[in-house]
Amino acid sequence: MTHNPFTFGNPIQDPARFYGRVPELRQITNRLLSSAHESTSIVGERRIGKTSLLLHLANREVAAALGLAADKFCLVYLDFQGLTDITPHRFWQRVLTKMARGLSDETLTPLLTDLAKRTAFDLFDLEDVFEQIKTAGIVVVLLLDEFEYVTQNPNFKTDFFGGLRGLAIHSGLALVPATRRGLVDLCHSDELKGSPFFNIFANVVLRPFNRGEASELLDGMLAQAQLDFTPAEKEFVLQMGGGYPFFTQMAGYYLVEGKAQGVGGDALFARVGIELEQQGGAHYTYLWGHCSESEKITLLATLTLGQQAPAKKTTPTLENLTRVHARANLDLPALVKRGLVLESDAAYRLFSPSLARWLAREVLAAPGAEESAKSVDEWIKTSGRGAVESLLAPVKTTLPRFKKQYWGTLGGMLKEFSHEVILKTMIELTLKSFAP
Repeated sequence: MTHNPFTFGNPIQDPARFYGRVPELRQITNRLLSSAHESTSIVGERRIGKTSLLLHLANREVAAALGLAADKFCLVYLDFQGLTDITPHRFWQRVLTKMARGLSDETLTPLLTDLAKRTAFDLFDLEDVFEQIKTAGIVVVLLLDEFEYVTQNPNFKTDFFGGLRGLAIHSGLALVPATRRGLVDLCHSDELKGSPFFNIFANVVLRPFNRGEASELLDGMLAQAQLDFTPAEKEFVLQMGGGYPFFTQMAGYYLVEGKAQGVGGDALFARVGIELEQQGGAHYTYLWGHCSESEKITLLATLTLGQQAPAKKTTPTLENLTRVHARANLDLPALVKRGLVLESDAAYRLFSPSLARWLAREVLAAPGAEESAKSVDEWIKTSGRGAVESLLAPVKTTLPRFKKQYWGTLGGMLKEFSHEVILKTMIELTLKSFAP
């Protein structure tokens, strides 16, 4: 039985299976090794590899190789996912308990365990503990995964973050939180947004792998299992993955599974594409659902332009996309930062053909679920488009082919495209082969 080296359900914990992120690791490490032992905030979209990066840093052998030896640095990983009701006291109890397990100087362990057992303690107590650890020549580094569950929790007030900032500045504590958006954008109150706590971080944004990094991951996984892909198969996996380690691993996994069952050629590519749509559907839904209305228009414009016959006016450049949607120039930097859109040779595209086909299926109404012509008339009137009803009359037969929730979104592209063109594009995408 062929061993499948690709995995995509859990974060990477084996250093031998960790690829890429060299510049990001360098920046985080250099700040920790500075005289001030500075903190760094990791920002990245879901499934981009934040947890894998933190776990990689938490590995003692990896940390030592990066210059963060265990006798000088105590790296503590904590995951806050789902902890919606955690309190500051419980936060510190968990931190102190894990520090006690991770400190190389065991003489400090009783100090931590005794404080963790108390039913109450304050900032002065914490300062005393961290000062003693600092005096012992050890820097504590908290690797805080899903930290938005803390910043968005109303149990954590400005005094908590002020105290955490004070410990980070004066008491030998460094913080490496990981969140899906910038920390200041993930606060539960305007008062907290103004906290100086957020000024101590440099941001490291995790983006999709570049082609070299994705190829290194792909080749490394195959080498571990003594497998090989043809050039066409490798190109297919790279295109479908779009630089996301998660989707690259997923595409590789289903390609290996299909080949093991004797499937080949275009049938193999089609099968992998269908699996990606099914397995990645929840992730695509999340990405799409966390886009603003303007960003959705920009994504649809990018998709539609990219499917037209190649020409100067149909290439999805910034100029052409802004002609379709005036706010595209504002949306694209954020979409690129999140990894939904990739830029190459001054043109933009969705990160994966799988996402493109999923999006086409998402906006199209299912057969038999189309809205009536009467529903279109009512929407035109209630949406304030009655004055241009004569201009919209030709699309009354095509508009019901789209889900009603997206009629307004599609309307944002009408200056450049007719509904007929958009409809034709989306239908073609749903039928398009996944072959590279």
